[in-house]
Amino acid sequence: MSVPYEKQILIIDDSAASIELVSHILKRSYFSIRIAKSANAALKLLQNQLPNLILLDVSMPEMNGFDFCQVLKNNHQYSSIPIIFLTASNDEESIKKAFELGAQDYVTKPFKPAELIARVNTQLKLIQQTEDLKNAYNNLDAFCYSVAHDLKSPLLSIKKLIDFLLEDCCTKFTNDEEELAKNIQEKVAEVTGIIDHLLGFSHAGSQKISISKIDTKTLFYTVFKELSTLEGERQICFQVEDLPIIQGDPVLFKLLFQNILSNALKYTRKEKCAVIHIDFEVLENYIIFSVADNGVGFDMKYADRLFHVLERLHSNKEFEGNGVGLAICQRILQRQGGKAWLTGKSGDGATFFFSVPNL
Repeated sequence: MSVPYEKQILIIDDSAASIELVSHILKRSYFSIRIAKSANAALKLLQNQLPNLILLDVSMPEMNGFDFCQVLKNNHQYSSIPIIFLTASNDEESIKKAFELGAQDYVTKPFKPAELIARVNTQLKLIQQTEDLKNAYNNLDAFCYSVAHDLKSPLLSIKKLIDFLLEDCCTKFTNDEEELAKNIQEKVAEVTGIIDHLLGFSHAGSQKISISKIDTKTLFYTVFKELSTLEGERQICFQVEDLPIIQGDPVLFKLLFQNILSNALKYTRKEKCAVIHIDFEVLENYIIFSVADNGVGFDMKYADRLFHVLERLHSNKEFEGNGVGLAICQRILQRQGGKAWLTGKSGDGATFFFSVPNL
């Protein structure tokens, strides 16, 4: 008889009887089974091959299921593997704890074959749907990249033509014609800038990650020095606390810091003396960085919009920009296991927060 599909399930349970029963139920549905009788044994198996799903007993020696679940969810290698708890307890506190630790479901003993198979299949379907969505997103991302890239060629041709007309034929233009040509030149430059930023947004989501140690204080100073050369004689008070060394991709984090500081410099431009202060806080699982400025700020009711692509709260006449920088920041951080958010008040500055895993 042909096997329609094969998904690998890791059963972690110290009870031989329980393992035998669960294995028998799952093998009848053509699942591939691996077995570990303790948390330590399970870790060794995980280092060799990742399963599609874990069935985890709550009551085990050495390390119970709740503690082991927390270990797995705190490790980025294993955190995405769905976990179904196997438990003899049906009390509300145990169930609540299981979900709080990141488990996807639970099955109570004694096992009912139909229920166990149904819960396993539900989680596997969710995995497949998530994978399908991810692939669709990547395909859309690749399509957008291709379209943006293809648009650059005709725009560059238009730019060259307008530049030629303004340089070699401007004496034949009337004042109105020359002004029109300059307007076209400006709009071409604006659209080209948007496309470049969209390509950067796509690149931030697809670039291969290379993890190494990053001295965040040094990197912030390096980026600020590069950006401040474009700020002329502005008074800028740049304050950086003793920031920690983190693990991440140096190229992506430099791009992140460039976008963060570019925003801070841009929106403090109307201040007599710009103040940018960078600090951090260490939590159990994350390090939270904050970049505060004394710029124009924003109304918090628009906070959710700020990380959307091409979303802006100010016109180009007020502050130049393409509405992609913050979206790039969010994408970079999500790829590194963190996230970004903003707080602020109109006329009273803004603070950019971002988290990274505390590894």
